[in-house]
Amino acid sequence: MNIKFVKNFNQICPERPTLFCFPFAGGGASAYNSWIQKMQGKITVCPIQLPGREERIMEKPYSNMVDMLDELEETIWESIKGSYAFWGHSMGGKIAYELERRMEKRGKTAQCFLVSGSRIPSIPEPNPIYHLPDDEFKKALGRFEGTPKEILENQELMDFFLPMLRADFTMDETYYDKELTVLQSPIEAFGGRKDRDADEKVMQGMDDAEVGLKEGKCWIPMFEWRKYTERAFHCHMFEGGHFYIREQEEAVLSEVRKCLLGVPNEN
Repeated sequence: MNIKFVKNFNQICPERPTLFCFPFAGGGASAYNSWIQKMQGKITVCPIQLPGREERIMEKPYSNMVDMLDELEETIWESIKGSYAFWGHSMGGKIAYELERRMEKRGKTAQCFLVSGSRIPSIPEPNPIYHLPDDEFKKALGRFEGTPKEILENQELMDFFLPMLRADFTMDETYYDKELTVLQSPIEAFGGRKDRDADEKVMQGMDDAEVGLKEGKCWIPMFEWRKYTERAFHCHMFEGGHFYIREQEEAVLSEVRKCLLGVPNEN
């Protein structure tokens, strides 16, 4: 068990649900710091810290999903003390899905699987950038909202963080799983209405009824997660793009509380 993976580990207890939060490509556990405070006393939020960022900046980042999962699995298994849920945004959604598959094979099932801004595993990345030469890769990062402007505009910082960013995008964009494993956990899907991942290329091969849902409450890429559970499925859409969770944090947390506690928290 590698405790460095799990932030806020010492607050886990069986009396309240634990929400494990998995990062987006290039992101770290600090993205969920405010969640820890805002959920305090009701839900134990445990952000997952992968190597190669923040206090683990000097450690080699993973570039292979299976290698990362093999090391992370036992730590997550031993960290579960009672009711738990997984939240994963973008790359984190894929990590969370694969870990929940592993947890269920070993006899544990999440109270809820919450996936945000992440395509289903059977849809490969339509526009990968991980393989581009350094200069092109740096330019391509500009189309994503996850890398801070201060890094993108500072060549020295960019060069320092480049190995971690490329490793994350390699792990994220080369991940592809044709096998549709239906989870025992209910699924709550979250997304931004202006997320560029919800484009026509992603929708190719879907029937007219499914494409028609794009004009309703849920973008197709998130609605497709309904195939991955035999239990309840709900989709929550918010104003904003891929990182809608920053502008819509309070609304998102309200829905997360409803999923895990049954009622919204007044705080």
